[in-house]
Amino acid sequence: MYTFKSDLPKEEYDNFVENYSMASFMQDYNWANIKDNWGFFHCGLYKDKNLVGVCLVLVKKVFANIKLFYIPRGYLIDFTNFEYLKEMTINIKKLARDNKAYVVKIDPNFCLSDNSFKDEDVEHNYSFNHEIKHNNLLKLGYVYGGVKKDMHTSLQPQYNVFAPICNKENEILSLDELLKTYKSKVKYYLGDFHEKRGITFEITDDINNLDRFIKLLKITEKKQNINLRNKDYFVKILNNFKNRAYIFYGNIDLNKYLEFLKENNGKDEEIEEVKNLIKEHGNTTTLSTGLLLLPKNKEGIKVSEYIYAGNNSFLNKLHVSDGLVFEMIKFSMDKNCHYCNLGGVDGNLNDHLTIFKQKFNGRIMEFIGEYDLPTSWIYKPIKTLYPILLKIYKKIK
Repeated sequence: MYTFKSDLPKEEYDNFVENYSMASFMQDYNWANIKDNWGFFHCGLYKDKNLVGVCLVLVKKVFANIKLFYIPRGYLIDFTNFEYLKEMTINIKKLARDNKAYVVKIDPNFCLSDNSFKDEDVEHNYSFNHEIKHNNLLKLGYVYGGVKKDMHTSLQPQYNVFAPICNKENEILSLDELLKTYKSKVKYYLGDFHEKRGITFEITDDINNLDRFIKLLKITEKKQNINLRNKDYFVKILNNFKNRAYIFYGNIDLNKYLEFLKENNGKDEEIEEVKNLIKEHGNTTTLSTGLLLLPKNKEGIKVSEYIYAGNNSFLNKLHVSDGLVFEMIKFSMDKNCHYCNLGGVDGNLNDHLTIFKQKFNGRIMEFIGEYDLPTSWIYKPIKTLYPILLKIYKKIK
């Protein structure tokens, strides 16, 4: 009844993803080209010659000849169908053992809960039947990692904030309907506020336009003491996600802003600051940027994903990043998306990212988290010793 392939052709894989609701970009066939420092398999499970599940498996050498299998935001399968899940598990486990992987790690793309910051009743697309899915995994020998509120302690942030672009019936909102879901203090900084001050927004998928994006990412890295990606990484994304990856820029015409300040009783220090910025940057400069990925699926719930952001170090009071995110949400709406995933936040919901992202009528999506499928006797020793060895390594470093 069942057959399994670990080298599924791209066309078959893509056709399945196009009809799979809520598929993450991390299970896209081409994501293997982005993670090119990992090995990979494109797997497919057939029942009676019909494809019923796929997954991208990333393979990493841990040490010596021991490897780890990681299936980010996978499998793409009906987790409520125990039979399908069992067959996929059996075959993935065999593939892992054949390739000397001691564990298969997954963090499925469904949620424990999805709630509104406003305590509104919401549609539970991501958390629907999560108990059945969770219990099926446990029955098949997966070890559950539990809830991790610190976004840096798991491979993917367990808490994300989604901006909804649909109603309870999953119908895409109009722009007017969308704006009605926002508080007035958020709407104040959108549209006219920016236009009057010389701010415009630009959307591009041109690789030759990446330099400004990288420059603002570097400023953000320094400001937040974090490490992001280099230019080659984003070139790969734009090349591998044609018509799905877009860079957004929030630009300012400094001369127009200067005139606005003069005509509207701007403070002397504000006017002087803009004059100095014109000397340093010329008439126009970029204040904010972000990278948005559109989903591949044509059916079911479609979710765009805001995966990288950068901001300049001046004129933050103009709230250009608010306008930029709104432009991404509008763009997602035009592409018939139901949600825009604004990315990970701390599970305590008190960090600066949460405060920013909840402005857009945000939903708190508590993803189910990580599961380990042990495939070797060395799983337990490694799980016990690895955190200790990592601490020692960090101290030595």
